Amino acid sequence: MSARSPCTKLCTKLAAAVLAFWAPLLAAGAAEAYRGVKPYYSESYETRGPQRGYEGFLFPDYYCSYIRYPNRKCSTDARGRERCRIVSWRLEQTCQ
Repeated sequence: MSARSPCTKLCTKLAAAVLAFWAPLLAAGAAEAYRGVKPYYSESYETRGPQRGYEGFLFPDYYCSYIRYPNRKCSTDARGRERCRIVSWRLEQTCQ
């Protein structure tokens, strides 16, 4: 018996386990696509200043929106007061 035999058996079992796990999920994805389930899209962008994303219908029944979040940097002075300032912005664009 060769030295590669245990690895080959392990790799075969691992590939079978991965296939057994993903097969139902892929089949469900094809069925959902056939029924017209819309994909969900989300993307985040870091910018120096506040930016606008796209808001509205991209296609019929496919809506996009955005939210802007400020990234703050806070510090505490000698009296114990916390001061925060906006250093950048995060734009989160979603479509569904």
